[in-house]
Amino acid sequence: LCLTGWLLHVGLMMLFFSKISSLDCNQFHSWLHEANKANLELLKNKTGATIPIQCIGEEMDVTTNQEIFTNINEVQVENAKAAIQEILQQTLHIFRQNHTEMGWDGNSTTAFQTKLDQQIQKLETCWSAELERGLTSTRGRKTLLTRLRVKRYFQILHDLLKDKDHSLCAWVTVQIQIRQCFVLTDQLIKRISNEGTVHFFKKYIRLD
Repeated sequence: LCLTGWLLHVGLMMLFFSKISSLDCNQFHSWLHEANKANLELLKNKTGATIPIQCIGEEMDVTTNQEIFTNINEVQVENAKAAIQEILQQTLHIFRQNHTEMGWDGNSTTAFQTKLDQQIQKLETCWSAELERGLTSTRGRKTLLTRLRVKRYFQILHDLLKDKDHSLCAWVTVQIQIRQCFVLTDQLIKRISNEGTVHFFKKYIRLD
């Protein structure tokens, strides 16, 4: 009898936490939008409005990257989630590199890394079904290409940091580029949210 009661208690707790998770995921788009906005504001505050004098002339030539940005921005809604996940993962990887010359204090760097990690984990929890479906569906090739485009873009940033020995100017350039990635992420989040609204109306609201 005690075992039965314990199993019932465990079952109720699992149901309770699954409902909490479901409620959290229902608000995930709004949460992710705010989290991304915070990421963008942090980088704006850290990099400032102007490039340091010693870095003028060392800016990264971004003309070769415009095609990559355009291709990512034009992905279909079902691939947008994969693009956002990859951008967050690659950004976290970048900020785990040698950042001695970056100009941030250790607490700010650690806090930013922690926030990115939380965003990735929550994203994977709430979008796990869609992300897995993207790997196994007939559209999986397009999803893979989207991820490869993001990785190719970030590889350019990795190479820049390595070639410049993770210098202050290299980090300034990389942060400016990642700010653009967060602007792109904001656009993708809005697209996903709009698609969800349209789907809701089609499914639950009869429009005469």
